[in-house]
Amino acid sequence: MRIPRTMLALATAALVVALGSPAVAAPAPADAKGSGPTHCVLVLDEVKAGGSASHVSLHQCFDGPGASARAAAAVPRAAAQTELMTWSEHADWGGEYTKVYGNAGPCDAAGYSFSPNSYWSTHLSSLLVDGGCTKAFLSGPRGNGTFGRSVPYVGDTLNDAVTYIKIWRG
Repeated sequence: MRIPRTMLALATAALVVALGSPAVAAPAPADAKGSGPTHCVLVLDEVKAGGSASHVSLHQCFDGPGASARAAAAVPRAAAQTELMTWSEHADWGGEYTKVYGNAGPCDAAGYSFSPNSYWSTHLSSLLVDGGCTKAFLSGPRGNGTFGRSVPYVGDTLNDAVTYIKIWRG
């Protein structure tokens, strides 16, 4: 029996709606949408005693009209008071971006550390550090670097190649 394409497409769409979409999403490529950049939020817990990385308690992305407002609304109230950093896919803070929040409040000497997801590991080019943080250490397969609060370009060594980030007050 041959199923018409239209019927197959409708059945597939219904299945996607019924199952829901995943909570964590990477931004779609820029050419896949025409409604503006994707706005993502990432919420980190503090590094636990004896641990080496912050737990990511939320990572969610939104695009289309009202994306920025929907992204801000997704952040838990306590974390929303501590924006730690913003990173962007292009130099000078252009293109897609993610705002990173801290559940444990402003940065201290211990700070927060984490590995960006696979999308951001290959797309991060600039960042702004905030929330009491004054330093950012980035590491990747081609090298590493320590930066201050405003980083319009992470340099050729780390551009689109960041596998680990630590931010702290220092």
